[in-house]
Amino acid sequence: MHNRLQVGIDFCQKRADFCLLFPDGRPLESHIAVDNSYLGYSRAKQLLLDALDDYAFDGIDVSGEATGYLWLPFFLQLAADHDLDPHDLRLHLLNPRWVKWFKKCFAQDDKTDQKDPYYIAERTRTRSPDIAWSADPRILALRFYTRFRFHMVQNLAREKCYFSAFLVLKASAYRRIKPFSDVFGVTSRLVLTQQPTLDDLAELPVEDLAMHLHEMSGHHLRDPLKNARKLKRVAEESFPLEQRLALPVQRILDLTLEHISFLEGQIKRVNQWIATELQQHPSIQQLATIPGVGPVFSSGNGAEIGNIQRFLQGPKWDAKRKRYRSRNLRDAEDAVAKIAGLWWPRSSSGDFEAQDRRMAKTGNRYLRYYLIQAANKMRSDIPEYAAFYARKFKVASKHHHKRALVLTARKSVGLVVGLLHRNEPYRSKERH
Repeated sequence: MHNRLQVGIDFCQKRADFCLLFPDGRPLESHIAVDNSYLGYSRAKQLLLDALDDYAFDGIDVSGEATGYLWLPFFLQLAADHDLDPHDLRLHLLNPRWVKWFKKCFAQDDKTDQKDPYYIAERTRTRSPDIAWSADPRILALRFYTRFRFHMVQNLAREKCYFSAFLVLKASAYRRIKPFSDVFGVTSRLVLTQQPTLDDLAELPVEDLAMHLHEMSGHHLRDPLKNARKLKRVAEESFPLEQRLALPVQRILDLTLEHISFLEGQIKRVNQWIATELQQHPSIQQLATIPGVGPVFSSGNGAEIGNIQRFLQGPKWDAKRKRYRSRNLRDAEDAVAKIAGLWWPRSSSGDFEAQDRRMAKTGNRYLRYYLIQAANKMRSDIPEYAAFYARKFKVASKHHHKRALVLTARKSVGLVVGLLHRNEPYRSKERH
């Protein structure tokens, strides 16, 4: 057994609760509470150094839960503290679900702040995470941008859903008939928010309406007469709205569209920040050479994966040969897929082997999002991935698109890992 000090930390707004364990699980310090501040950190560091000196440990494992950002200042300080360099410090960021499930093994215990750091330390002691947490500030800077973009995209999606709900009140047949290819396109927005109103437009002769729509679109409509006919159908087939409700519905639609436009502008700004920050990461830039995958999706994947070499460090237990071996790229690929939640755990008991395997999805949602978004682009621009997607789409029993897309994303993990490892641009099979 490795002679390493095990430290579990439970973070909250005001303080950080510590538990120190010997390698065999005996408590060295069952509970220590310090302020979640730099002064509290200084006290905690000294306690750790004293324990390392008193018991001659070979190293130290510090573990915490990935809840919010309360843990981040503490972890960044630990990673940058040169006083801890001689002690082989390894930082582990645990999925809160792992800790929650692990706590169920101690169902007879109370749930308290004094107990929580023990569970965290014991979880790492009994099943040490394969990959330690990386504290590269450059990677974190890019990750901040890509995660903020994810946040903005989620907000944009919620606003569009809210708009669509009220659009049913204004024109119930609008989304069914689809007078324009995109509800949130320029012409559609003008029709729904500006004067004359939708009803006023529908009263115009179809030729005049078509000309009006063509001018509103900046002469970009392919067949304005077709759009005009559909718009008239919308007016005819939609439920009439009581006059007292028309004004509040219209006001809500107007403000929601303003918010949507604002969010779209912010996302464009964040995309520019990401593209600029990407210039500081030559290896991640290689992902942008994949057809269809631009700087945003490549940055999202690279920022969440971090230094690919950390997935190749340390021994790997070979269950078939019953011995440890060096890690290879396939191991790194499997590890990244598991972190993203793009894997399908086996379920078997005795002679039974479950055929219907569900995707785990218990991983890094940001990495999973960017891998799936990149895969959606790749299936349109790379014939190999297009054929793979089509094949999986055909054999899926349900949720054809979603299942085919996540399987395509899982396939892309090998390509992403390979490019990051080799630090070279994408080359199609035809060019090899």
